[in-house]
Amino acid sequence: MKAKYTYHLLLATLMLLGGCMVGKKYTAPEQPAAISYRDTVRIDTAKLMGWFDLYNDTALQTIIKTTLDSNRDMLTAAARIAEASLQAAVIKSNLYPQFSYALQAGGGKAGSDAVKVAGGVDGAAFNAFGVLNWEIDIWGKIRHASRAALASYLSSVYNRNALQVSLVAEAASEYFLLRDLDNRLAIAQQTYANRHEVTGIITERFNKGYVAELDKLWAMQQEAIAGATIPSLKRQIVQVENSLRLLMGEGPGTVARGKSIFDQTITPDIPVGLPSQLIERRPDVISAEQSLRSQFEQIGVAQANRLPSFSLTGLLGFASPALSTFLSSKGFVANGFGSLVGPIFNFGKLKNLAEAEKRKFDQVYYQYQQTVLGAFGDVDNALTSYRTYAEEYAQRTNEVDAAAKSLVLSQARYDNGYTAYVEVIVLQNNLFDAQLQQSIALQGKLNSLVQLYKSLGGGW
Repeated sequence: MKAKYTYHLLLATLMLLGGCMVGKKYTAPEQPAAISYRDTVRIDTAKLMGWFDLYNDTALQTIIKTTLDSNRDMLTAAARIAEASLQAAVIKSNLYPQFSYALQAGGGKAGSDAVKVAGGVDGAAFNAFGVLNWEIDIWGKIRHASRAALASYLSSVYNRNALQVSLVAEAASEYFLLRDLDNRLAIAQQTYANRHEVTGIITERFNKGYVAELDKLWAMQQEAIAGATIPSLKRQIVQVENSLRLLMGEGPGTVARGKSIFDQTITPDIPVGLPSQLIERRPDVISAEQSLRSQFEQIGVAQANRLPSFSLTGLLGFASPALSTFLSSKGFVANGFGSLVGPIFNFGKLKNLAEAEKRKFDQVYYQYQQTVLGAFGDVDNALTSYRTYAEEYAQRTNEVDAAAKSLVLSQARYDNGYTAYVEVIVLQNNLFDAQLQQSIALQGKLNSLVQLYKSLGGGW
């Protein structure tokens, strides 16, 4: 009965001491007020669709899947998460008693005077002990450290998620650039073929004395301009292909294509959501907030280090000079100790360490605010980019149509002797440039949707 009373008293004491935790309770930081986007958008609280549902090009979907599975940065991030999880488990284990054992057998010969001063053991010695060590977390030092480790782990998880979003967006952007370059190469090759044919016709006319040599030279120049564009585009295609393969964790080589750039369809009807929802969607913002929380708990650790620590040590086992009596009641050993250790004079060392942790918190807080403000700016930039690229692509399409019709009319005028060849040259260049710019504008339009989805935090 007395033992039971003692146990309850000890338990109540520990619970009471556990309530002496120093440090404030963490609260989420306030978010910026009066944030709005300059473009009118559809505000919707619906969950973002998955990246794989956003794109309907199977080749691009394969690229994204391979990137997420094999990208070396992703694998590194996964290893960091595993490490952070184990570190959090290690720190949390300090909350509980630690059990160990010690076995010893041996002996020696020592004179009586040597034994008196513990200079040796005269005879045999057999020891077997179970050892308990437990630091009572009175001030919450271990609990603060455990929470800091957990927040650090969560920060690494969301940092990995942010990396996923960035890698998917980069893969999609590179793929659309590749399809744009493919389209521009096809335009250049077709233009070169057309101009080569025209050069042959004008050369034949020159040989028959129908046109001046200047017309033939102009035609040759136009053919060379288109021809010089082809190797430049091929060079860029190889660079983009190798960049994509690096994202996929592969060496140099070709990349399989799917739909042409004109057949790519991405719904622009993306639920942007309220500005306040962005904080809950963006993994980089969540990661930054968890880092902030981790540093907040480190302040509690530093404050608890300024106070005394209380530890319990227990020893239970057997010790005997003879193996035959080792496990007898005479060899039984049971010891228990409590220790209280605390600082007295350290010339402000621990106080300054606690203040230093607060200053670190200020730094992490400002970086968190920077991340949040940057996130809002990313969404606003992406919305503006999509609207303006859509407008530009529409105008570039009109430009191509007008340039194509103008060239047909000018060629007819030249063939019938109503205009000089220089007019045809100007309109040839206008059409060539307009077609290239149309392709670039379409790539920008597609990429702006990729960046919008990325800025919203992606979808999984």
